[in-house]
Amino acid sequence: MSRYILTISVSLCLLMSSCLNDEFLEVYPKDQQTEKTTFTTYDNFKTYAWGLYNVFFGYTSDTGQTDEIFRGDFESDNMIKGLAGNQSQWAYQTAKATDESSNWNYEYIRRVNLMLDNIDGSQMNDTEKEHWRSVGYFFRSYKYFQMLSKFGDIPWVEHILSEESPELYGKRDSRDLVAANILSNLQYAEKNIGADLEVDGKNTVNLYVVKALLSRFALFEGTWRKYHGLADADTYLKECVRASEDILAKYPEVHPAYDELFNSETLDGIAGIILYKAYDTNQLMHGLTRMVRTGESYIEATKDAVDSYLCKDGRPVSTTTSEYGGDKDVYGQFTDRDHRLYLTICPPYMVKKNGASTPGWEHTGNPQDRKFIDLLETISGETYHRLPSSNFKGFTTQGQPHFKNHTWGQGWNASQMGFWVWKYYNTHTVATSAGGVNTTDAPLFRVGEVMVNYAEAMCELDKFDQAAAEKSINKLRKRAGIADMKVEDIGDDFDTDRDPTVEPLLWEIRRERRVELMGEGFRLDDLRRWKKGEYVNKQPLGVYVNDATSLGNVPVTGGPSSTEGYAYFFNEPLGWQEHYYLYPLPLKQLVLNKNLEQNPVWNKSEPDE
Repeated sequence: MSRYILTISVSLCLLMSSCLNDEFLEVYPKDQQTEKTTFTTYDNFKTYAWGLYNVFFGYTSDTGQTDEIFRGDFESDNMIKGLAGNQSQWAYQTAKATDESSNWNYEYIRRVNLMLDNIDGSQMNDTEKEHWRSVGYFFRSYKYFQMLSKFGDIPWVEHILSEESPELYGKRDSRDLVAANILSNLQYAEKNIGADLEVDGKNTVNLYVVKALLSRFALFEGTWRKYHGLADADTYLKECVRASEDILAKYPEVHPAYDELFNSETLDGIAGIILYKAYDTNQLMHGLTRMVRTGESYIEATKDAVDSYLCKDGRPVSTTTSEYGGDKDVYGQFTDRDHRLYLTICPPYMVKKNGASTPGWEHTGNPQDRKFIDLLETISGETYHRLPSSNFKGFTTQGQPHFKNHTWGQGWNASQMGFWVWKYYNTHTVATSAGGVNTTDAPLFRVGEVMVNYAEAMCELDKFDQAAAEKSINKLRKRAGIADMKVEDIGDDFDTDRDPTVEPLLWEIRRERRVELMGEGFRLDDLRRWKKGEYVNKQPLGVYVNDATSLGNVPVTGGPSSTEGYAYFFNEPLGWQEHYYLYPLPLKQLVLNKNLEQNPVWNKSEPDE
């Protein structure tokens, strides 16, 4: 098996809770797994560890939602889920404390601790023990980071607990302690994990995967501390820089085709891919591509997100000298823009169709209608992002923008506001069944993220210069077909739409992060760590519409009788609230453990009977 992780379904008994007792069974049945038979040799630990990789959901979430990867985008200012009742819970103040515990996952921590607690008693040599302790520390750190980022103070559980363990009913440990433990565990793993990057097979946790998590975690924690008034921000920011520099030395180049990172049948050997979730027919599959190619896709971008992409000259839309044509003509709006825009949000086009449910089409004869059809032939592969788009049956779509209430009889590839997100669109993966049969791989850690991590941490430490730009942001820009960042050119007047509370250079670095990671779920956590939750307070807007009546009376700004304005779906948000920066602890956990304290302001009411 060449692809290894996450295509293997390992069915291991996770050992009954009575296994936690030191006096558990003196006789070990030959047909059952016990701690002493499960954790003996190197291969035993390797087999057990396969089950820990399910912490990465990739394109298959544990909640069964095919659009879960977009949550951090449609609950922020990047996108909406254009379905009634799906407004951002933060912008529209519908967030509340519930029993839901998927983010509060100590069952997974227990699974890792079970492995860690059995390392010393195994038959492995010291080097092998250090390796598996490093792997365990990686997985435990990954899960603790997820919980720390949402809840702040959380209980730190170092070992397997018994029913008598006082830690079962312990208080929350401080963020300082938990963050320091994550950092020290990852540093241990970095020094002690096996030197052979494929010691456990291809595409498994190795030295650079550990460094990639260090880069991600340390940036989050360092900036959270800086903007939320906590100590030791620089400690974490410096670790982000150090780990990122090591990765950039190992992976100095990006894969030349941006959309292939998210739509390839295999990411094995793709430049800059550090770890990925592999999907294979009849082993592990997903339904994301099919969703994008049906009427079940409700994920669409906001005008604010479209505006964030730079123009060909490397300048923002507010000061560009390119052929960008403003936001009141959609063809002009997409002209001379960052190629990542075209590969994430479907550009405008129009073709002639002889029947809605057919694959056939021809050009309209209007040059602007084919402008982006021709462009995409030069920047994307034949079965990746090509126009006209089509549904999973191969029926081509007449054009974009394509509104859900004016579909030309084509219910697929449509949006409420005009900016249809198609980042995960391709025509080569099997998409014939609604049960989830897609097999494109999902990147988990990639060098593009590390580059923007590095750039941001360097800027926060006042160390970002032209040399730093060349090894990070400008490599991403070259792939995107836009001019390089010139640090000396970025002053107060570089972007007249800049948030004035953010320094110009940092604003541009944050912009680069936003567009590079658009649609990958990072945005809400970025706003939370920067303490910029207020960015969600703007009403989500779409394309500018000149005649709303011709589009089935799509709602537009300007009042109830307006026929011209920006399309919208949700009304004005009520606004971000300060206590949203931390999630509420699940109410059920507060009932089970009276020593847990709810985060400030969240209602500590009892769960429903």
